[in-house]
Amino acid sequence: MAACCGKRRLSAPISSQVMIGRGVLATKRAFQAAARAVGAVGGGWALLAALRAATNVSKLSPANCQDADESPTAVDLHGPIPKHLAVIMDGNRRFGRERYGDSLSGHRAGGQKLHDFIVWCIELGIPVLTVYAFSTENWKRDAHEVEAMMGLFLAEVPRLRDHAMRHNVRVRFLVSDASPLPADVKAATNELEDLSASCTGMQLNVCLSYGGRGDVARACRKLAIEAARGDLDPSTIDESMVKQALLTGESPDPDVLIRTSGECRLSNFLMFQLAYAEMFFLEQHWPAVSRENLHDVIAKYQKRNRRYGK
Repeated sequence: MAACCGKRRLSAPISSQVMIGRGVLATKRAFQAAARAVGAVGGGWALLAALRAATNVSKLSPANCQDADESPTAVDLHGPIPKHLAVIMDGNRRFGRERYGDSLSGHRAGGQKLHDFIVWCIELGIPVLTVYAFSTENWKRDAHEVEAMMGLFLAEVPRLRDHAMRHNVRVRFLVSDASPLPADVKAATNELEDLSASCTGMQLNVCLSYGGRGDVARACRKLAIEAARGDLDPSTIDESMVKQALLTGESPDPDVLIRTSGECRLSNFLMFQLAYAEMFFLEQHWPAVSRENLHDVIAKYQKRNRRYGK
C-alpha cells in the first residue's frame, strides 16, 4: 500500500483511477463503448446511439439526491469502511436498449457487472453486500420478459457459483415470496447456498422475489406464531427481535445504500433495515458502474458524520 500523510490509501492502479479527473475518464470510457457498439452491432443506428452515449459522461446525481461535490476522491483505508453495502441494481433494461437495442442484453451485462462489483467490494474489505436482483413487484412485468429473465437468471447461477467459490464468497438468496419462483430456479439457488455455505469471505445476499414490506410482514408472522405457541411473550417483542426475524437477521443493517440509473427512491427494498443508511444515487445505469464510482461513494461516506439522532 502507498503511504500518504501517514494514512494508507489504495495503491495503483486503483487509486490512480480514482484520482484522475472524472470527466476525462468518463469521456474516454464512453468513446471506447461507442467503438465497441459500432463493432458489435454495426450500422448508422449503432453509431448514432453510441455517440449519444459518448456525450453523456458519467456523473453523480443532482444535489437533491446526494453530495454535489464532483471532485474525485480517494478511499482512506484507515477510515470507516461499510460493514454492509446495499445496492439497487437499476437501469439494466435501459442500458440494454441504448447499447444493444434490446433489454435482455442489459440484464446479461448487469449480471457480469455484479461479478466485477463483488471483487471491488472484496478489495475494500466490505464484509456484506446485498443486491436487489428481482422484486415482488417485478412479477407484474410482461409475462414474456419475466420468463426470459427467469431463464437468464437460471443461466447466471452457475457463473455466480464459479465466481463465488473462486473468491470465497458465501451466497444467500433472500426471498420474501417464493410462490411465483419456478421450481428449477429454486433448486439452483438452494444448491448454490449449500455449496457456498462453508465459504468464509464476503457474504453476498441476493434479493430475489423480494419486497421490503413482505419481509417485515413475514417477520411479524414468525413472531406471532411463536407467541401463539406460548414460546414468546408478546409484551417482550422489540425492534431487535423484529430485526432478527427479518431475512437479513444475521447481518448488520446496511451502512450505505447505492441506487443506480438516476432514480431516487427505495422501491420497497430493505424498508426496515435502511433506517440509518447513508444513501447515494448514481446517474449511471448499473452495467455502466465503475470501480471509480464505488470508490467515490465510499470516500464520501467516510466524510459523513453519522450521529444516529444524537
